[in-house]
Amino acid sequence: MDSASEQAFDDITALAALWLEMPVALISLVDDHRQWFKSKVGLEAEETPRDLAFCAHAIKQSELMQVPDAQLDSRFSNNPLVTEDPHIRFYAGMPITTPMGYRLGTLCVIDTKPRQLNRQQQETMERLTRMVEYQLELRLNLLQAVERELQLSEQRALAEGLLDNIKAGVAVCNEQGELTRFNDTAVLWHGLDVRQLPPEQWSTHYSLYRADGVTELRNDETPLARAWRGEVIENEEICLHSRHQAPRFLLCNGGPLKGQSGAHSAMVVMHDITELRNTALLKKHFLATVSHELRTPLTSIGGSISLLRAGTCGPLPASAQRLLEIGHENTIRLNELINDLLDMEQLDAGKMQFLFHEQPIRSLLEKALEAIKPYAQRFKVSLQLSEPCDNPSVFVDERRLLQVLANYLSNAAKFSHEQSTVRVECERFPECVEVRVIDQGIGIAPDQHDKLFKKFSQLDLSDTRKRGGTGLGLSICKELIEHMHGEVGVLSAEGQGATFWFRLPLNSQPEY
Repeated sequence: MDSASEQAFDDITALAALWLEMPVALISLVDDHRQWFKSKVGLEAEETPRDLAFCAHAIKQSELMQVPDAQLDSRFSNNPLVTEDPHIRFYAGMPITTPMGYRLGTLCVIDTKPRQLNRQQQETMERLTRMVEYQLELRLNLLQAVERELQLSEQRALAEGLLDNIKAGVAVCNEQGELTRFNDTAVLWHGLDVRQLPPEQWSTHYSLYRADGVTELRNDETPLARAWRGEVIENEEICLHSRHQAPRFLLCNGGPLKGQSGAHSAMVVMHDITELRNTALLKKHFLATVSHELRTPLTSIGGSISLLRAGTCGPLPASAQRLLEIGHENTIRLNELINDLLDMEQLDAGKMQFLFHEQPIRSLLEKALEAIKPYAQRFKVSLQLSEPCDNPSVFVDERRLLQVLANYLSNAAKFSHEQSTVRVECERFPECVEVRVIDQGIGIAPDQHDKLFKKFSQLDLSDTRKRGGTGLGLSICKELIEHMHGEVGVLSAEGQGATFWFRLPLNSQPEY
């Protein structure tokens, strides 16, 4: 309501007045208080109160309403629009109805003398009213489209602002593989907005390499090109060499964006991990250096303590023997930590050697139990290989599997209650063999299980320190078993003991 006049509606009222031979034709819209004329022929007024409006009665019905003589109609005989100017005697109004069934107003014709529309004139009113409804629907759709476009524009502006302010590089290409979005961070890292140059000139400003920083990527190997071809990119590391900038290592994630036409555009998000990578390398180098440098003096200290404990320098008082015992135990713990650090460093660097042989698993279990038995006796815990014990052959590195078993068994012993038994079970399944080490100790809360196989993870720090441990053993076990194409896990509840298991594949010799 209260909108500007429009030629399409004025044409309809002009045709209504002409074809029906009426002095007045109106398109009226009705609200709670008034009727307002969107288009009018033969009337000067812009609106009238609703309580005087003939149209307020017409919109209460679904068909054409005719008032042949308003002076004879009790509803209108005393209406000022009848008794005074414009002296209405005849009225015919057809409700304007939306597709949802709402009646907005009418197309009406008025005369100052009594009239009656014949059938042909009534059909003309119906057709003209449908034209009004169609025009209103067109405008409503247009307004909704404009509103949607405004909302989309606002969302695009917000998205553009967010993309340009996040501390990550974002690259987007369209269905034709053409670069369409390159946010501010990506421009900064590459040294320019590459959209301003043809692709053949990009290499003069920057180059992309694999994570080794040496092997250059071909154009079709870049993460965005692969995402455009439909590939999902997950945590892929590349190296960016931009002119006048230090090499930058980027972690890429992205994939195809499917459009309504079915064609693929694509997006890749890049995070700068250069500092994180350098820090990790420094940490790894530091741990490796410290571990190697500590091993020689620690071996010397351990040997000297063993000689003193054996009485090489003569008998020692009980107090000195106790101090040597403490030194001996802590030397063992330090040696375990160094070995774990070295193992982890080799695993991370991919330098650990594996010697795989096919062998029955029972003999390995028995060997591990025999080796750990003296350690378990220190905690007054017994070990048992449960029967029946399946004995399939597995293709493993014996030394590394014994290392996993030693870790499982030593953990079970030191976290068990005195006089309890740690059981080892072995069960064959169609595709794998599962080994379980079951203790009757303090148990582990289920919400802590995810932390167990992570590096340097110790759940109850005070209890772990009391019982000993480096926080690396289970993480190393996981890595070793996975190198043997297996998997690890745990079942436990607090106060109900724990079952640590691993599975190894059967029947086929994996490729290593």
